Amino acid sequence: MTKRRPTKQNRRLSTSRQRRQQHLLDVKVRARRASARRVQKGFFVLAFLLIVLSLIGAGLFGAQRLLNSLFFTNPDYAIHSVEVTTDGELAREVVLRTAQVDEGSNIFSTNLSAVEDRLRALPQVEEVNVQRLLPDKLKIVIQERRPIAWIASADANKSGFNYDSAYLVDRRGIALKPKGSAPEYMTLPIIIGVDLSNVTVGQPIDKDPVKAALELIRDCPEVLPSRFQIATIDVSKEYSLVVTDKQRSVVTFGTDDLIGQLRRLAMLLSYCERASKDLQSANLMAERNIPVVFNEPAVPSASPEPAAQPTTSPSPQPTVRRALPVTRPGHKSDKPASPAKNTHKKPKSTEMKPFNG
Repeated sequence: MTKRRPTKQNRRLSTSRQRRQQHLLDVKVRARRASARRVQKGFFVLAFLLIVLSLIGAGLFGAQRLLNSLFFTNPDYAIHSVEVTTDGELAREVVLRTAQVDEGSNIFSTNLSAVEDRLRALPQVEEVNVQRLLPDKLKIVIQERRPIAWIASADANKSGFNYDSAYLVDRRGIALKPKGSAPEYMTLPIIIGVDLSNVTVGQPIDKDPVKAALELIRDCPEVLPSRFQIATIDVSKEYSLVVTDKQRSVVTFGTDDLIGQLRRLAMLLSYCERASKDLQSANLMAERNIPVVFNEPAVPSASPEPAAQPTTSPSPQPTVRRALPVTRPGHKSDKPASPAKNTHKKPKSTEMKPFNG
C-alpha cells in the first residue's frame, strides 16, 4: 500500500488581531495622503488667486495713474472760464457762489449733478443745465421762474394793496419775494384772500383755491386772448373765484371745469359785442340760465345852444319902456311863479337777465 502524503492546508500567516492593526494603519495612511492632497490643492488655489488679484490691483493702479496723468491732474483740463447764461436777473456772482465752482479746478473732478442740485435750491431757479466744454470751459444755463400773479391777504380789499407785504407766485405755485418795488410786475393779476402766515419763499403754496386761481390765469389767455384781462381774483370763498377784470366787470367762477366756464364766458362776451351791451357781472357757476347783469348805456348830455351872433341895425330905435303896475299898500302880491320842473329822467336801474349759454 502506498501512503498518502499529507497535503498542506491554507493557513493565514497573521492572526485576526494583527489583521485589525494592519487595517487601521492602512486607513490612517490613506487619510493622511488625502489631507495632504487637499492642503496642496488649497495652496495652489490660494496662490493662483493671489497672483490674479495682484495683477488686477496692479492694472487698476496703473490705469488710475494713467487717468490721473492724462485727465484728472492734467493742467490742460483745469477750468479757466465759466459761462453763465440766464433768462432773468440772477447775478453771475450769486450763481458761482452757489454752484461752488472755482476756476482752476479740474473739469473732470467737478460733479455736475451736485452743481445742478445746489443751483436748484435757489428760489429764483426753475431749471438748470451744466455742461462741460472741453478742454477748460464750464457752461451753466439757468431758466428762472416767471411770476404770473401776486398773492395778498384778505385785508387787501379793505386797506388797499401793499406790494411790500405781498408775494409773487409762478406757474407752479412757488412763492417768490420781489426785490424792491418790482415795477415790471405791477400789471400782474392779484390773488386776494390768501393766508400768508404759512407761505414760505421757494416752496409751493398747497391750497386748492390758489391752485384753481393759477389755473384760471394760465388758461384765460388761451381761451379768451385779449378779450378778458384779469385784474384781481378773490379766493376768500373756497368754493368760488370772484374775478374782476380791467373793465371793472365782476365774474364768478367755480373751482372745477374752468375751461368750460371760460367757453361760456366767451359766448357771453360775443353776445355783448353783437348786442352792444356792457357786461357788469355774471355768475358762471350755473351751466344754464347764467345770471347776467348789464350796464345801462349812458344818457347823452344835451348839447349847448349856439350863441347868438350880434347883428348890426341900420339906425338906432328909441327905447320904449313898459309901465309897471302899481300895488296898494297891504295888498297881497301875486303868487310867485312855480319853479321849473326837473325834466331830467332818472337812469333806469340795472336789471338781472338770464343768459342761456
